[in-house]
Amino acid sequence: MAAADMDERARALEQIAALARQHQLSAAEIAAALDGTPAAPPGRRGRNVLVRVLGFLGGTFVFAGIGVFIALQWDEMNSAARVIVTLGSGLAVFVMGVLSARDVRFDKATAPLLLVAAALEPTGMLVAFDEYGNGGDWHWASLITCAVMALQFGAVFASLRRSTPLFVALAFLTLFWWTTLDLLDVDGKAIALIVGATMMLTAVGVDRTGHRDITPMWYFFGAAAFLAGLFDLTKRTPLEVAFLAAAAGFVYLSVLVHSRTLLVVATLAILAYTGWFTGEHFADSIGWPLALIAFGIFMIGLSAVAFRIDRDYVRKSG
Repeated sequence: MAAADMDERARALEQIAALARQHQLSAAEIAAALDGTPAAPPGRRGRNVLVRVLGFLGGTFVFAGIGVFIALQWDEMNSAARVIVTLGSGLAVFVMGVLSARDVRFDKATAPLLLVAAALEPTGMLVAFDEYGNGGDWHWASLITCAVMALQFGAVFASLRRSTPLFVALAFLTLFWWTTLDLLDVDGKAIALIVGATMMLTAVGVDRTGHRDITPMWYFFGAAAFLAGLFDLTKRTPLEVAFLAAAAGFVYLSVLVHSRTLLVVATLAILAYTGWFTGEHFADSIGWPLALIAFGIFMIGLSAVAFRIDRDYVRKSG
């Protein structure tokens, strides 16, 4: 694209922004106008929101009622009935979710239906293992369940290209690897490190696609698991400073990937480590009150630095 064209596009965007501010137009209204669909008036938008909220609440109560009914009748059911009401219901909801994604009228119901299926199907599979199995190690039932669910929702993602099945597939894939490591008797601290690092790398990879709306949770749990495992491994050892270095590295990574969630986790980890270190080494000294004051000043300074990083790099670049 020529430089002149880029300048014209920049001037056009400035004019559009000025007109939008002048007439108090929202981004949704501008997008609707570009798509050729009339924007809903304020009153209509309010009614649409109310209808949507009531629909979600109604679906929640229906799901809760079914769950309570199954719980009350559970002892009266035989093995086949227990599998049918859990696994059968999950498969039915899953089919409904896939079909709703192909009909624009029911498009909004796709994500809730797939999430309900992601809860009911593995429950039904584990119930089937419990009812018809002959005992054995629970790890194998969990591995089979997680593998099947990851493959199922991975196939749905390949077909629909939506964030919800991708999130579910990655969640079951993470549980699969955690169960595998636990089956191999890997130390819990090492599992936290491996799974946490895997979740972080997964979030970075997903961030480069059009599905970055699911990454904040992966950044949160991945960074928290990794730092928790690293702290347990290095606590009261000469390598303890590695924890602080890793937390500082996550602050830098949050700028690179434009993740406010990662910045919050890293900042809290630095504050928690500083507090623990202060209490561990200065609790019985006469300078403990001064250490508390210094720690408070450090917290204030670190919060200011985190706010500045978020404002100048994470939020602006994002």
